[in-house]
Parts: sequence; structure tokens; C-alpha cells
Amino acid sequence: MVTAIHIEFDALFFLILCVIALQSARNVSSRQMSRVLFRYTVYGIMFALALDILWMLIDGRLFPGAFFLNRLVNAIFLPSGVLLACIWYLYVLESLGFELTPRLCFVVFLPGLIMTLLNLLSIRTGWVFSVDENNVYSRGSLFPLQIAAAVGMLLISLLHLLSRLIKGDRNPYVRKLLLFYIVPVAGTFLTLPHAGMPGTWTSAAAAIILMYIDDQDKEITRDSLTGLNNRKALSKAFPEYMRQLTPGTSLYLFAMDLDHFKSINDTWGHPEGDKALITAARLFLQAVGNVRSVVARIGGDEFVILGFLPGPEEAALLKVKIKTAFDIHTQDSRCPYPLRVSVGYAACEPGQTLEQVLIEADRELYKDKRRISTG
Repeated sequence: MVTAIHIEFDALFFLILCVIALQSARNVSSRQMSRVLFRYTVYGIMFALALDILWMLIDGRLFPGAFFLNRLVNAIFLPSGVLLACIWYLYVLESLGFELTPRLCFVVFLPGLIMTLLNLLSIRTGWVFSVDENNVYSRGSLFPLQIAAAVGMLLISLLHLLSRLIKGDRNPYVRKLLLFYIVPVAGTFLTLPHAGMPGTWTSAAAAIILMYIDDQDKEITRDSLTGLNNRKALSKAFPEYMRQLTPGTSLYLFAMDLDHFKSINDTWGHPEGDKALITAARLFLQAVGNVRSVVARIGGDEFVILGFLPGPEEAALLKVKIKTAFDIHTQDSRCPYPLRVSVGYAACEPGQTLEQVLIEADRELYKDKRRISTG
């Protein structure tokens, strides 16, 4: 009875993930690596669910080829958890703005490759698992290494996220990615005493589904490339922020665009241009820090920050902080082109519309751009 219910849950989640995978493949550009890695995570969980169903159908049953099939399924199924943890780690790194070099990808996947080899050898040696004369699976002496590898990769990626959160990183992906760990990690630890770890993959699938639903809910007001708010979100936030203006508080709107962005696209190609925009979004969030604000991409290489600041001195300091963040990135990164930004800002006065403040901030932006071109 329990096995039948388990199979039904696996099949249900498999079908839901099929729909998500198809929808994701249609809607997401292949250039957006974080979305590609998310899709690979979905494919991996689907693969694991299918193998989980197959394992429950053959384990303990005797038929021609049953022993070989049971060993083969386990040899593929067991390391899939570690490999998926490796893919998830890359997804976290990409979402946080890391450059996924071939060397980094190899290092991240090394635990998964080692566990894959050990599981394949276990068909003969029984190191990680074995199948007895009744075709019943049991864990081997190295099985704890299997758990340690998977949980270890998840913990390392979790530490990356917690470190960013502690440092005040306002990347919108940080909190969203943290939610992933609650359901599957809890499901894994709760089911560790049971062979086959029932529940691990259904809980992982549930977490992915929740993330996808959250993504779809935010897609209307979020820029799909950078993860920032879009113009619609800014238009919605502006009147709310204006209503919260009280004596002693100041609201400022910063208008920004990247210097010579067209030449980046023309010289290095649009994928590199997309990468520059993603980097710029991360630098804006970094510069804003804990300031209560909305950071938005409103089109092309045009960005806006709407936030509460104590006064004009702090607004001027934030402008310097933004430009300094770009200068430091240009100096420290291996980027083949300088990534710099022009910034203009204006105070929001009661009764003004968003368009009126944008015009004032744009006026200051072009003054800043003229100073750069003549400086």
C-alpha cells in the first residue's frame, strides 16, 4: 500500500515537472544560463523520479534479468542525487553573479563524478549498495559517503547564500533560493533511516514547483534577464512610496545607463551585452545595500533606483558609491571592456508624477554623461 502511494506521488510530480520543463523551454532564452541550469535541475529530478518508480517496481521481485536490472538502476539512481546537488550549486553560483568557467564546473562536478564511478563499481563490489539473492537492495559500507557528498554540496551552496544575506546583498534570488532547502533537505533527513530514501525526490520536486509558481507570479513585474523589477513594478511602487513621504524623510529617484553599451553589443556580441546588464544589476543592488528602495531595469541599459535617503548629502554619496562599484569591477574583473555608468538623480516632491521625476533625473543623467565625454 505504501509503495503504491509512493509510486502515485512520484508519477504525479513527474507529470507536473514535465509541464514545467516544456513551458520553461519555450519561454526562456538559451543565453540565460541560470534558467538553463534551472531547467537541467527539473530534468534531473524527473529522471530521478522515473528511476525511483522503476526501482520500487523491480526491488524484491524475481524475473529474468531482475538482478542485473536492479543493480543497474541503483548504480544510476543513487549518484543522481549528488549530480543534481552539483547542478544546483552551479545554479546558485550563476544566480549570484559568478562566472561559470570550465575549470569551476569541473571542480563542482567532481564529487558527482566520483560517486558515479563508485556506484558503477558497486555493481561488482557492493561498496555503496548491494542486491541479495532475493533481489532486495541494501546499503553498503560507503553509502554514508553518498549522503555526505550530496548534503555537502547543498550545504556549500547554502553557505554562499547565507554569506550574501548576512552581507546585506539585495539580489532578489538570494531569499528565493534559500526557500529551496527547507522542503527537500527536511524530506531527506526524515527518510534517511529507510532504504531507498522515499520522499527525497518528491520533496525536491515540490520545492522546484513552489519556486516555479513564485517565478510565474513575479514574472509580470520582474525583468527576466536581470531579475530586477521592471517598469510596471516601478510604476506601482512610486505612488506607494510617495504616500509614505513624511516631514523629515526624502525620496530620491536615480536614473542610470551604461556608458558605451552599444559598442559592447557591436564588438563583443549580444550575449556579452546581456552579461554586462546582469553584472550592472548586481552592482546596483550592491551599492544600494540596506537602503529601502526599488531597483528596476526600465528598458535596454536604463536602470532606476527609487529609495528613501536622509537628505541631499546621502543622495550624492549614493551616486559616488554606484560609480565606484563599477570602477572597482572594471579594475578587478577580467572583463575585456570597461563597464561604467552615468548617474543622475532628483528628489521626489509631493504631487509629482513618476514621469516628471524621471525627466528631472534624466536631465541630470545627461549632464553627467556630457561631463564624462568632455572630461
